[in-house]
Formats: sequence, C-alpha cells, structure tokens
Amino acid sequence: MSGKLEKLTIKAFENDVVTVSPDLTFTALVNPESFTVNHSVRYNATQIPGSAGIKQQYISTAPPTLQINILFDGTGVLPLPLEGIAGALSGVPGVGAVAGAISGLLGDTPKYDIQKEIDKFKKIVYEHTGTKHEPRKVQLTWGMLLFEGVLTSLNLNFKLFSPSGIPLRAIATATFSASIEDVIRVLKQNNSSPDLTHIRVVKRGDTLPLMTYKIYGDTSYYLEVARVNNLTNFRNLNPGDKIFFPPLDKSKK
Repeated sequence: MSGKLEKLTIKAFENDVVTVSPDLTFTALVNPESFTVNHSVRYNATQIPGSAGIKQQYISTAPPTLQINILFDGTGVLPLPLEGIAGALSGVPGVGAVAGAISGLLGDTPKYDIQKEIDKFKKIVYEHTGTKHEPRKVQLTWGMLLFEGVLTSLNLNFKLFSPSGIPLRAIATATFSASIEDVIRVLKQNNSSPDLTHIRVVKRGDTLPLMTYKIYGDTSYYLEVARVNNLTNFRNLNPGDKIFFPPLDKSKK
C-alpha cells in the first residue's frame, strides 16, 4: 500500500463551521503513538444508613473525553514538514524518499520553530476568541479519529534544551471534552424522562397542556412551562415554534 502520509490535524470552528484558515489549522509534526477516549457514567452512590449495600442511582452520562500527546521537536532529528517542490514530490511513490535532499539543494527546507508552533497550537485550542471570550471548539482528525470538542486541560512538558536554555523538545498532553449544542443533544437523546431538559417543536393541533402531559405525565405544569418560555398567549401555539421544557421540580408539586 502506498500513498501520502496523513498527519493529525486540529482545526478550529468559526461561526459553528470548521475553519479553512491556515492560521486556525494545526498539523502535528509526527503522528501520536496512541490516544485515549474515556467514557464515564455518573451515579449517586449514597448508602442508606443501616443498609448493607448501595443502590446506584443513575444521574447522567458524561460526554466522552479524548486525551492525546503531541510532540514538538526542534532538535533536527525528526524530518520536518516539506514545502515547496519537495512538498509536491513527497506524495509521489518512489520520489518522496529524495524529496528532502532536493529541498536542501533548492534551499526551501523549512525551519521548525518550537515556540512558534506551541504558540499556534495554544491559539487554536486554548486562547479565548475575541467574540465569544472562551476557548474555541475544535475538530481533531486522523485516520478513523474524528473528535469535536473543547480543551479541558493542557500540560506542556519541556524535555531538551540548548546550552542557552532554549527549549528544543516538548510534549503537550491535551484533554478534550466532546461538545455538542444543546438542541442537537436533546434531539439525539429523544427520550421522555421528566428529569431531563427537553425542547419540542409545536405541531398542528398541539396544546401546551397536551405537550406538558407527554413530557411530565401531568398537565398541571403547563403554567410553569408557559412562564419559562415567556408565553403570554399559550392557548394559541404556532406550528414550528420550539417550546423549552425544564427538568421537573417535584418538590413544588
């Protein structure tokens, strides 16, 4: 099997769309040796006094997290990304092996600035955007990996230094949490537990008491739903409107 080597790529979202800007696209110098996807389920494991066991009461399923190591290396030991003519030849079977030599002869060998690459990586995954004042949502792709989420932790481990103390190698351990818009999440869950938040689209013939009954099994909460949604005339719902149904507060019943 032959073909061009695919590298781990991280792209930021702009206006809810994956960017095409090179400034917000990071390509790893080398692919990671491994990555870890974690799944967890939360339970309330409170033990009743005097009992011999614990009843696990389900609370929620946490979004999956991705932990991955990214290497930054400015020692010159690792081959650098090829550009110019060498980059064009690198994808041609049998020619890619001499692409680096040609690049050196032609003088277009790229220089890998470790601090510059780390700063670009941090700009994409860690720094706040100017409009939302929060870190960007990103998309990580490599082979079968497709993960969209936000950074939750970042550790930089500097390992090698020049005689003057300039870092020559670093490993970034980054953890991302899967991120999905609430409306999409609710539509995908599509369950009817009264302990969850729901968004429903009004259909012809729907009434607020009827919709409330379908969610909570009780029509008496329709006034609270109307209040949450700022509905002044809840008797006349328009098809296509979205109604927000909050988690059921049984203590008020």
